[in-house]
Amino acid sequence: MGFRIFKIFLIICCISCNNVQDEKSEKMKTEAKEEIKFDKARWGMMDRGEYPYREEMLHDLVYNDTIRTLEKVEIINLLGKPDRTNENHLYYTISQKKLGFWTMHAKTLVIKISENNGIEWIKIHE
Repeated sequence: MGFRIFKIFLIICCISCNNVQDEKSEKMKTEAKEEIKFDKARWGMMDRGEYPYREEMLHDLVYNDTIRTLEKVEIINLLGKPDRTNENHLYYTISQKKLGFWTMHAKTLVIKISENNGIEWIKIHE
């Protein structure tokens, strides 16, 4: 009986320690990522299948009034070839968390092109 209580106590301690560590590491990752100005060269950089700078540039890109005046061809020249297209939507991968081949979480910049080749809207899809 006493050994069972000890095992349960030990399991609870281990689980709570892992949660505290996970919270600390997530907080450190969030604090470490600062917003940076959009840079075409960094935007296109890929390292081991990931885009290391897109997350930090996303705010500057989405809330920039200048980009909303561009046409489809200019957007593609600025951001590069989209990772995926569907009708009048351009999809740019921002970040992905994978487990093997399966994507567990993805953040994507979606730009909808209007009939006159301008930008209708820009959204972030998670």
